[in-house]
Amino acid sequence: MTKEALLVIFAYLFGSVPTGLLLARLRGIDIRKAGSGNIGFSNVMRVVGKDRNGKILGLLTLAGDMGKGFLAVRAGFLFGAPLDPFLAGLFVFLGHIFSFWLRGKGGKGVATGLGVALGMDPVFGLLVCIPWLLLFLASRTASVASLGSFALMPLVAVFWGRLPALGRPPLPAEGTFLFLIMAILVFIRHRENITRLISKNENKL
Repeated sequence: MTKEALLVIFAYLFGSVPTGLLLARLRGIDIRKAGSGNIGFSNVMRVVGKDRNGKILGLLTLAGDMGKGFLAVRAGFLFGAPLDPFLAGLFVFLGHIFSFWLRGKGGKGVATGLGVALGMDPVFGLLVCIPWLLLFLASRTASVASLGSFALMPLVAVFWGRLPALGRPPLPAEGTFLFLIMAILVFIRHRENITRLISKNENKL
């Protein structure tokens, strides 16, 4: 088995760890059967975060899911080949969305995708994480923040390295492809949220 195959398997299984599900169980809640049924940060925060300890669990869900993406990409850099970080980023993201431990079900990929971006380049990651935070604070709606930041992600990837002030080399085509795929999948996973946003019935935090 090649080292790339080992990396892909590791990244996918690592991404498959259902952080929100495990943390919500500390409060005796199966997050798949509460709120929107999603295992990610926003649903955990909405269902569990009714007190200080619950809010901590919600924030730990966010940190854990972002950490999966970040650590998998950094592991890819350690493997050495130029494509390894992008392989790790793609498969940790797919693992979160299509979790092995949850029989192919999973989250929407937002926090893990932001972690992937931070793992690729902290400055690049901040350029998509900061819009997420600003949109969330302005709207108090996680889906608005997620859709806005992931719509921006492939655009930032295309122009990355062409902005001299950043002093960063351009991303290879594989990087732009990775961020485009992640953005498309995030939009697909948010199709019900988009419907609720259009009808002005979306949940807020």
